[in-house]
Order: sequence, then C-alpha cells, then structure tokens
Amino acid sequence: MLFSDIFIPAAFEQSINVNNADRFQCKLIIEAANGPTTRKGEDILLKKGVSFLPDVLCNGGGVTVSYFEWLKNLEHVRWGRLLRKW
Repeated sequence: MLFSDIFIPAAFEQSINVNNADRFQCKLIIEAANGPTTRKGEDILLKKGVSFLPDVLCNGGGVTVSYFEWLKNLEHVRWGRLLRKW
C-alpha cells in the first residue's frame, strides 16, 4: 500500500495503471507528468474517492516554455539575445 495525502507522479507516462491503482491510499493526485494515469487506473481511483488535478492544468507552463525553447533552437538564438531590447 502507498499511504500519503498527496501523490505527484512527475516522470513517466502510465505509471498509475490498472495493475497498481488499487494500492494507492491518497486523497489527491497531482499529475505533473504527461499522461501519468491510464483511463482504467483513473476509474479505479475515482471509485475510491481520490481527487485529481490533471496534467493539462499542472504542467501547462512547462509545455509552453518547451515550445518557446523549440522556436529559439530553430532560429539558433541564444537565451541572452532574447533579453535584448530592439
């Protein structure tokens, strides 16, 4: 059993699934990874009364910054040049 008030999966996809969802004894899961909970795993936890903060809300800032970093890399722009006023 995994006992805690809050659990934050932050590394791997599908780390909470049908094989281990029944072992969680927490009140809240804050999804910091992309897709850390499978649909069947989520259904099991919802029946147990566990609340979720979904990955779309919790890690949206990281995804946005990754997008800007990708754009910067496409143009071969250093971070320091982004601070310069034109």
